[in-house]
Formats: sequence, C-alpha cells, structure tokens
Amino acid sequence: MKNNVLTVMKKECRRIFNDRNLFFTTVLLPGLIMFVMYWFMGNFMGDLFSVDEEYIYQVHAVNMPSSVAGLLSADELGMDIHNISYDQIDEIKQQISDRETDLLIIFPANFDELVATFDPHTATSPAPNIELWHNFTRTESNEANGIVMAILNSYHHALTHRFTINLPTDDYGGNFNLATDADMFGMIIGIVVPMLFILMIFTGAQALAPESIAGEKERGTLGSILVTPARRRDIALGKILGISVFALMSGAVSMFGALFGMPSMMGMESGGGIFEFYTFTDIALLLLVTLSTTLVFVSVLSLLSAYAKSVKQATGYSMPIMIIVMIVALGGMFFGGVPDGIALFFVPVLNSSLSITAIFSFDVNVINILTAVATNLAIATLVTFLMARLFNSERIVFDK
Repeated sequence: MKNNVLTVMKKECRRIFNDRNLFFTTVLLPGLIMFVMYWFMGNFMGDLFSVDEEYIYQVHAVNMPSSVAGLLSADELGMDIHNISYDQIDEIKQQISDRETDLLIIFPANFDELVATFDPHTATSPAPNIELWHNFTRTESNEANGIVMAILNSYHHALTHRFTINLPTDDYGGNFNLATDADMFGMIIGIVVPMLFILMIFTGAQALAPESIAGEKERGTLGSILVTPARRRDIALGKILGISVFALMSGAVSMFGALFGMPSMMGMESGGGIFEFYTFTDIALLLLVTLSTTLVFVSVLSLLSAYAKSVKQATGYSMPIMIIVMIVALGGMFFGGVPDGIALFFVPVLNSSLSITAIFSFDVNVINILTAVATNLAIATLVTFLMARLFNSERIVFDK
C-alpha cells in the first residue's frame, strides 16, 4: 500500500513540478502578491493619507477670539492663521472646495463674551456655534479640521467641567493606552488573516485538483492508472496527498507573505512579522491546522473532480463550495472572536477559521485546536474513502 501511494504521489508531484507556469502561479505567486500588496499599502498608500511634517496648514478665521487664537498659535501645530472678514467667506469656501487652502473657521461676533454669559441651564437660545469648513477629500484639509476640532473640544470641556481626563504627566506623557504592539498586531491579524488564509488554501487546491482527475479522464489516461495492480484506495490517497503537498506550500507561502507584509501596512517599524509575536508552539499549531484544512479542501475538490466529466465541469462544481468557504471563514467576525466551548470546533472550515483566529489573537486553547485538526483529518479520510468507491465505478471512471 505504501509503495502504491508514494508512486501516485510522485506522479502528481512530477506533473506539477514539470509545469513551471503552474507551479509559479499556484504556489509562489499568491504569497508574492500578498507581500507586495501589504508592503505597498504600508509604504506608499499611507503617504496619500498623511501630511508632511514640514507642511504649514492654511487656516482662515472670521472673528477669531483671543482665547482661541492663543491655543491655535502653538508652533508645534504648524498653522498659519489668516484673519478674514465676512465678505471673504464665499471666496475661501471656494478655495477649500478647489483644494487650494485647508480650513475656514467662523466664530460668532463677540464669542468670548457670549461664552462667558451663556448658562446651559437657563439659556433660552442656542449656545454660540462655531463653523469649521473643510474638504474631506484633501488630506491637509481633513487633518487641519481634526486638529482644530480636538482643540476646540478640549477648550469646551475646560469651560464646562472642573476636572481633567488623562492629563499628561512626567510619568505617563499623553499615552494611557496599555495595549502593546503584539496586542495590536494580534487584533488586526486575527480579523483579517483567517478568511484570507483559508481562501488562499482553497484556491491553491482549486487550481490543482480538477486537472488531477478530471483532466486525466479527459485525456483518457485515468483508466490506464486504474488497471494497474494498485488498489483504488491507494490511488485516491496518493492523488490527494500529492495535490495536498502543493496546496499546503501555496497556503504557507501566502501566509508568510501576508505576515511579513502586514507590519508595513500597520506602520510598524519592524518587519519581522510572525516571528516577533508568536512562539514555536503557536507556529506548530498553525501548521497542523493548515495541513488538516488543506487535506479537507483537496479531498472534497478531488471528489468533485472524480465525479466531473471535464476540468471545466469540475471547476464549475467547486464555485459554490468556494462561496460557502468564504462565508464560513468569517467565523471569527461573526462570533466577535473565539467563542467559549468546544462544539464549534467540530464544524469543518469554521473550526479552522476559529483556530487560526485563536492563534493570532493569543487566545489559544490547545484542546480546541487539536479537536479541529482531528475533525478535519477524519473528514478528509471519509472523503478519500468515498473517492475510492467512485473509482470502483466504471461509469464514473470512463464517462466523458
């Protein structure tokens, strides 16, 4: 049995290795695309939504009160304040719309006096209103609006409250966020990667499985394989394992491409990716989940390929499966993370998604993950058995 399985595996491996275009597009290209995409988004796309440190915001103000002028004149804000009259309002609004300047602030006349005399408990008229006009599609304008809005909100709270929130000190500066880089990395990765990673594994298997069986059926070579002394079960297992090797390689390359590129997209200085935050145990569990998930996808797609009359038909059969996989792979989002209990780890694909989410979110329960792996292996074994039974059907084998 062992020799028969290895013989079929070697045949599948030679077929894929000898087709350099297939090997590159199926195994290497997805991971390369993932890395380049995330690296590009982090290093180039980020520049589209950031402002140069030397940039001076052009801010125009009507009736600027001295109390606010002092707050906006700090050198570190980098703002050039232009005091204008009411007659110039329409002109400045048009310049903002034309992306020629950044911000227009309109204060009521005698703003400081109105604020000093306004009592929200007894007032019969609205509170003094400040208008901030900006262009959301211009990064500099949007940033200037955010800075001024934050300053005015702080000023508003200072006038109405008698306590402070997160006042910077020598010990804490202005940052009271206790989340580490690992926490932030895990949160983002735990949301994005499971669905993406599972989809990459599936597409890798989808690119290889239809050709493996339906392709040989079209060419008329499957029958010659089945008449050899090898048992049908060994042939089915050999084909599944052979395809799984390359599907696993495709998924692993895609995973590492995403993980090495993700820190750049998130603005982290280091590009060490997975090796900075996860232990050997985490990586080992991830590989087990990857292997078992790959075997499930390859076995199911191979079963469909064995039933199909052509590669085109086998690919068509796989499309509804891909849609289901995409939906179920979002399990971590549906449940807001990793749910308690072990029941959902018996559900194919969903268990893989939850396991990957748990690993990347630092919420590992080894029993749950091993349950998912065992479930996937059991399903792959069952499907392999069904595929061997299909090979025993002459109608299925020779129907073209």
